[in-house]
Amino acid sequence: MFRWCCLTLGCFGLVSAVVLADEPAVTQPTDAAVREAVSRSLPFLEQGGVEWMNNRGCMSCHHVPFLLWTHRAAQARGLTVDAKKMAEWDEWCQKDSLSHRNSHRLQTYDLGRVEAAKLPDTVREKLKPLIEEPFKTEAEFAAKLTPLLTEDELKAYQALITKTAERTVNAVDRNGGGLDVVAQLLLGSHGTSSILAQPDFRDGTIALMQRNQLADGSWAPGNQLATLRRWSLPTANQATTMWAAISLAAYEAPSQKRSDAIEKAIAYQRQQPPEPDNREWLATRLLFEKQFGSADDVSKLRQQLLDARGSDGGWGWEKGVPSDSLTTGLVIYVLAKVQSGDDSATFRDARKFLLASQQADGSWLTPAKNISKSTDPARLKVRDEIYHYWGTGWAALGLLETLSKAAP
Repeated sequence: MFRWCCLTLGCFGLVSAVVLADEPAVTQPTDAAVREAVSRSLPFLEQGGVEWMNNRGCMSCHHVPFLLWTHRAAQARGLTVDAKKMAEWDEWCQKDSLSHRNSHRLQTYDLGRVEAAKLPDTVREKLKPLIEEPFKTEAEFAAKLTPLLTEDELKAYQALITKTAERTVNAVDRNGGGLDVVAQLLLGSHGTSSILAQPDFRDGTIALMQRNQLADGSWAPGNQLATLRRWSLPTANQATTMWAAISLAAYEAPSQKRSDAIEKAIAYQRQQPPEPDNREWLATRLLFEKQFGSADDVSKLRQQLLDARGSDGGWGWEKGVPSDSLTTGLVIYVLAKVQSGDDSATFRDARKFLLASQQADGSWLTPAKNISKSTDPARLKVRDEIYHYWGTGWAALGLLETLSKAAP
């Protein structure tokens, strides 16, 4: 990981690097040039995603979902990918997500809570065999708890112990690896032969997301969106909620009545203030309205997004900051999905921006300072690594969506 971080930081210093030897390919960003650029990004995405799995043992900070999503999208468009590796990554994700779907787990610090102060020392001692053991359901927890306590102890303390051990909504070990993450897994595997798109995993994941939806219809963001971005928590909530609803809708037949979860999410989103100066919010809202809104709303949001484009053909994360690969990739991905107007010239210019800024290792840089709320140099160095990967993932996804849609 240290080696990769050093590589990441070193790349940020090489801002003037020229990446494509064939200069006309940058001037005339053909489909062939786009395919070649995305192909060159896949080894970087593979290395970073696999290292994250091996060294961090989790699917966040969105590295693993982007690994799968980009490779599936590339495969669907005829690029060469290793199907065996993808199947192995799918299995790893399935196993990891399923291991983080627990309703109850009693941890040592839980017994130090104020509400647990009523528990006698004798009962605490009897609870030790349960410490850190995960349970999928309350019934499973009760089955293990009952033999440990006397009838009187169960009568007096079972409800308290059960409540103490209950995992809260959006807890790391309850939400399948993160609601933002599982939404990306659903989107990235939709329409593929991946085990993540098969009923056993897919339906369980949809049910998991529905269980974790908050009373107001929103879904709470993970730390990646809640704490890393330079936006308010309510805006992060909107982003997570919109992506969750979009991912759930992908698996509903168009003729069916929308699920209650989606209806609640739409109602929540309609009550939230707009954040058009934030381009990530703006692009996500456009995709959300294409799925759930009116043609007038789509037209208005699309024009706002086009008006926010920089003179270099790219988009910055928020108003007043330079264009970056993360936002530009996301925007052209959304515009290509929405297809509500002739964006071919927009795709052409965005391609020029991205192809000209691709690094020698096939990646795209996104400086954390343009997005992160932190101003601490040490923290920004760490976040540079994360945004470097996110930026590359979105650039690849966006470019793939523009194939055969850009003006010559």
